[in-house]
Amino acid sequence: MRVAEASRLPGAESFKDAGRVLVTTRSTCAWGALGHAVAAYDTALTYSKQRLQFGKPLCSFQIVQQRLVRMLAEVTSMQLYCMQLARLEEDGLLTDTIAGLAKLNNTSKARSVIADARDMLGGNGVLLENHVIRHMGDIEVIHTYEGTETMQTLIVGRDITGVGAFA
Repeated sequence: MRVAEASRLPGAESFKDAGRVLVTTRSTCAWGALGHAVAAYDTALTYSKQRLQFGKPLCSFQIVQQRLVRMLAEVTSMQLYCMQLARLEEDGLLTDTIAGLAKLNNTSKARSVIADARDMLGGNGVLLENHVIRHMGDIEVIHTYEGTETMQTLIVGRDITGVGAFA
């Protein structure tokens, strides 16, 4: 296919050159997923403190606390991935494999955290005023673009085994 000179990526002579852009965009996806997960967690925590059930705050029930702790653990692990991405980027050592692994991890974990938040809010979890359903829709987009979880798995798998599982 012919691409006009004005539409070409500067300095890109091969797909590998264009692929360098994906390192940055996949890192951005990992950071975006973190933001959506933190917002959903914060909404669930605030809601559970304010919502009364059987005369007590929702957060006073063991299953709710267990969910909140699991959500916090996932968010914290996502933060660590992003912190490491920033460190590697700063040192010029960020690779497509690490960026892909961070995107895979963070979008997957964010989907789980947001689903828990949506579920914890019950019917209120689908109301736009609580934003959780918006985060749920947004994370599906982030999870998909710049390569799905399956694509990231193939990229990372090729790097760690030295064997490509796709053409």
